[in-house]
Order: sequence, then C-alpha cells, then structure tokens
Amino acid sequence: MKSTDSPAFAMALAGCLTEIYDKAVTPALLEVWERALDTYNLADVQAALAAHIADPDAGRFPPKPADIIRRLPMTNIDDGHPGHPGPEEAWGLLLRFVTDERETGVYTEPMRQGWEACDPILKLGDEVGARMCFLETYRKALQRAKEARLPPRWQVSMGSDLERRKSALWAAVDAKRLSVDYVSGLLPAPPANLEHVAGLLECGVTEADPNPDQPSFSQRLRDLAAQMHSDREIEVSAAMQTERAQREALEARKADIAEQGRKRLSRAA
Repeated sequence: MKSTDSPAFAMALAGCLTEIYDKAVTPALLEVWERALDTYNLADVQAALAAHIADPDAGRFPPKPADIIRRLPMTNIDDGHPGHPGPEEAWGLLLRFVTDERETGVYTEPMRQGWEACDPILKLGDEVGARMCFLETYRKALQRAKEARLPPRWQVSMGSDLERRKSALWAAVDAKRLSVDYVSGLLPAPPANLEHVAGLLECGVTEADPNPDQPSFSQRLRDLAAQMHSDREIEVSAAMQTERAQREALEARKADIAEQGRKRLSRAA
C-alpha cells in the first residue's frame, strides 16, 4: 500500500473491527496492521477484509493480519512475487554486473541463490545451461518467498567504476528497489556546497585577514570539504573491499566443493 492509502485503510479496518467485532482500533494496532500489509494492494486488502467478514466459519472471530494475508491474491510465479523480479528479468539484472567488476548492481536473496547454483556452469562456458540452472533454482527460491510472503530485500554489489555506480544506483531508486537516503549514503558526498560557501565569503572582501598567520575561514571550509570528500572515498573503498572479499570467499567455497566432488568421483571410479 502507498502512504496515501493510510486513511482509506484505517477506515476499512475500523469498519471491520469496530463496527462488526466491537474492537477498538488504536494507533498502535493500526501501525501493526499497516506494517503487516504494506506490500499489498489496498483494493485487495479491502476485498480480503470483506471476505473474512462474510466467511461463515472464520467470520465469527475478529481477523488477525495473517487471516487477511491468506486471502490476498498472489501473482503467477513467472511474473514474480510483489516486488520480486520474474526469473528472466532477474537473470538479466545479474548478467549486467556479475561478469564485470566495474559494474554495480542490485540483487535479492533468491537471485543470489540462483547465481550460486549456476555460476560454476557459466565458468565452463555453457551460458545456455547456466541460464536454465539459474531459472530453475530461482523459481524454487521465489516459490519459497511466495509461500512465506517475504518481500524482496535488495542488496548492492558495488562496482569499481564510480560513474557506472551512480547510474546503476539511481536506476534502482527509480525502480523503487532502493531508497534515496540509502543510495546517497553509498555515493561520495560532493564538496561543492562548502566550496561554494567559501567562495561567497570571499566575494567583495577587500580588507586584509586580521590573522595573516592563520588560514582564512573560507580556506578552512575548503579544507573541511576536502577532508569530507576523502573520508567518504575511504568509506566507499572499504565497502568495495568487503564486497570483493565476500565474492572471493564464495568462489573459494565453491572451488572447495567442486574439488571434494572430484575426489569422491575418483574414489568411486
């Protein structure tokens, strides 16, 4: 549901709980319901509330969020779960960045599971087989997410190219996969604002600095801006190193598993 749906949802919930079951709807209770149902469409939620009331058995008791969720329609598995990309889209999203360390991309847990299964096949040069393996694994992971009613939790794989990183992250914002605040925290903070203030302070100044041995206030602003920029670059570099270490650990684990499999086959032979 959208934030603008809150008044209509509150009215629907009060009409159900208060008018039918004589249960008060407090702000705290309303917040619990909204959090439980925030990934679903308002019209579907309203229909599910009405269906619960009309149910001869379940309708004898006030509904809990889980009672309503069980009545909500789910999408076809090949169209994805609400918020999850479908299998073909997920495959395309991954291919854009997993084979090129310069590229930044976003992924979900079902996508990660699918890639972990198909990566060894892709490294053997069989892209068709890797794609089929990914699609099968992803569909199963997506089905589990569907049954558990789990919305996607988007994660970021940071690439080394800053301009491509900016483009990919803001594209994820446009697709409503990442928030503006989260993306802003991943990108270097531009020092231009402090530079601009420093320049404004110098505009029209004709008298000498009263303390010539000390840096001017405008120069101190510029120094602060440079330090902020440097600190942010260090943070981004650390995040990239962590991401690279995680990839290397995953590759090492898969190589170890493959080696154990070869040993078992050799012993069996």
